[in-house]
Amino acid sequence: MDEKELQEKIVAYRMLESRIEGLAKQREEIANKLIEIQNTLNGLDEVEKSDEILFPIGAEAYVHGKITEKNKMIVEIGAGIAMEKTLEEAKQILTERKNNISKILENIQRDMISISSKMDDLGTDIQESSEEQSEPEEKEMKLDTEAG
Repeated sequence: MDEKELQEKIVAYRMLESRIEGLAKQREEIANKLIEIQNTLNGLDEVEKSDEILFPIGAEAYVHGKITEKNKMIVEIGAGIAMEKTLEEAKQILTERKNNISKILENIQRDMISISSKMDDLGTDIQESSEEQSEPEEKEMKLDTEAG
């Protein structure tokens, strides 16, 4: 492999590194979203069991409150639009959302594995090429010292 091919492989390796870092950030954000959805589903289960609940008021502060209508929930349905739904409809929407996000997370994980494999292959090629390019220099140095 010549110097140009080696440089191209190094650039490709760095691009893959950057891509995998971006995917890792996405994976973290999506995993956090899954936790949030699961916590919401757990909260809806609690709503069914009790009339009293802790309502978040911001900055990790809560206030005790009574639920006056258990079967009416406001759920975001997308694009910043929220609609009133029954408790069961809200659970269904959130469960579907959770399933879709889980699939996205699986795809990201699969992409990360694929990219990691490509990086391993490129890393091996780069290492071998670097060694091949340094061998002639070492032989020349050895010949120079023997001649001297």
